[in-house]
Amino acid sequence: MQGDKRLSSYVKYPADARRDVVLGVFLLAACLAYDSYASITYLTSFSHGIFDFAWRPIGRDFVNYWTAAVSVFDGIVWDIFDVDLFHAYQERLLGQPFAEHSWSYPPHMLLLVWPFGLLSYLWALAAWSFLTMGVYLWASTTGRQDKHILLLALLLAPATFANFSGGQNGFLTGALLICGLRLLGHKPILAGLLFGILTVKPQLGLLLPFALLASRQWTAILSATVTTVSLVGLSIVFFGWEAWQAYIEQIIPHQAMIMNERHGVFLAMMPSAYMGLRLLEVEPLLRSALHGIFVVIALAGVVWAFARSEDAELKFGVLAVGTFLASPYGFNYDMTTVSLAVVLVALRGLRHGFLPGERLALSATWLLPTAILWLNANHIPAGSLILLSCFAYFLIRIRDSLAHQSNRGFTWAKADEALQS
Repeated sequence: MQGDKRLSSYVKYPADARRDVVLGVFLLAACLAYDSYASITYLTSFSHGIFDFAWRPIGRDFVNYWTAAVSVFDGIVWDIFDVDLFHAYQERLLGQPFAEHSWSYPPHMLLLVWPFGLLSYLWALAAWSFLTMGVYLWASTTGRQDKHILLLALLLAPATFANFSGGQNGFLTGALLICGLRLLGHKPILAGLLFGILTVKPQLGLLLPFALLASRQWTAILSATVTTVSLVGLSIVFFGWEAWQAYIEQIIPHQAMIMNERHGVFLAMMPSAYMGLRLLEVEPLLRSALHGIFVVIALAGVVWAFARSEDAELKFGVLAVGTFLASPYGFNYDMTTVSLAVVLVALRGLRHGFLPGERLALSATWLLPTAILWLNANHIPAGSLILLSCFAYFLIRIRDSLAHQSNRGFTWAKADEALQS
């Protein structure tokens, strides 16, 4: 009975609620089963110490952050921007050859990762994974009445598993955007500070300046600009202009080459229209033009939402999903913000009902960080179309909320006091 009473606070139509709860439980159970199976299969594949069957260290991409952090203390920061020197340095640190990894971040990323160079690799991996995940979950759930449901859903989200298993930074970047948007209306200077830090991964902030301009957040824009300039300045002070020169001359061209020429498992991890078309071997000019259509749609939707709506949750969802429509270079582990956006709208659906077809769009988007591996591997470029459908439903909800201003449901504004305390 207590469970039924608690559920009734979220659901308006009990008959629909039972069906929707069953669907939600099924999706979470499927995620748990997949995560368990994949984890057991992966961990039992180790036969070379900390190296897996593909000759990559456990935590995989975290080796990049740790190596770069150690290089700060070894005084050879410039070497990390040379692909060959960087990988040779990694192999020396870990004591044996393994699959190639490369550094792909601007120099001010080093300001965030250098403390992990004080720890051994495994301890640093554990600290990075649990610390950044904790910050992400805190930013997503603090102050919310439904935080326990939200916490469970985010822990089992496919994006969470992709990020945690790969030792990636999706928790960190997700927390920066989520906290920034939650603080935007009350503490724009602090929000801008977080947005400035997000420039360590600029492809995840492509639409953010347009969102801030559309909502006339001048203080946040100024704060983000000052923060970015300060971080660049600090990185020059600590690592020298040579680090930025090497980033511009070596890393940016290398990343462009990876995006347009190289092949590997990373291609299966990108949901963008650009990468889907590349898998179909569409010639570069045409795939850029077709991807441009998605960019225009995402940009127009974000500007409209932030200019017209006061609904913080839906605006966040539009920006989160729109970012992956616009960016050609986003990975499944970066989609922690999309996971949160989907859960927030799903909880609205439980309270007020779903739009026709919305359950399917939300479910597909929720599963996309895992499903994209299969879709892209089989040359089915549906990732961007799934995101587009979810994006459309978010915009429809904003349109409907504008028509019924008095029935917006729960918004982050009611929980932000807890976040700020």
